[in-house]
Amino acid sequence: ANSRGKMDATPMVEEKSTDEVVHTRFIVQHLPLTTLFKRFQNLSKHLTDTKSDTEDCEKAYHIFLRELATYKLNLSKAAVALNTVDRETEMCESSRKEIERKIEATRKELTSLKEELTEEQIQRSHREEYVALAKLINQLPTRKDTKGKIDAVEKELEALLKEQESIETEMTEKRKQFALFFHSLSKLQESFDASK
Repeated sequence: ANSRGKMDATPMVEEKSTDEVVHTRFIVQHLPLTTLFKRFQNLSKHLTDTKSDTEDCEKAYHIFLRELATYKLNLSKAAVALNTVDRETEMCESSRKEIERKIEATRKELTSLKEELTEEQIQRSHREEYVALAKLINQLPTRKDTKGKIDAVEKELEALLKEQESIETEMTEKRKQFALFFHSLSKLQESFDASK
């Protein structure tokens, strides 16, 4: 039972410690306001207390005014700091938007450059094909040379055809002559045989 009691007591101690830490932080952060409130309470006490004389009231009043001026100064400093933070935050946000805009513009430019590069590669490939075809064409004879060769071949063919025709005519003539020769030889043989 004792051990259980100890276990139950430990969280309470921790919770109390946490509360104390939070309370201490609150006091430290709001110390100027707490001090000002105490000065105001002191002034009110002197003003409402019939035993307090004018000197004590004035002293408490001046202390309160001094504390109030200090608090106002701290508020002004805090306002300036807050304004500075707001400006810096605005500048950071503006810079962030500008960076995002530049990133987007860079991405678009990169996409455009990639498209241009692809198009340029296609054009370059076409140019290389054209150059290769041009070299191949330049290795071939010109139209004039080709026509000259064709004309020469046609003339040669025409001459060969004429020569063939002439040979065929001559062969026909020779066949006729041989036929006549053999016919005459046959007649001569018949006459020779008849004369025997």
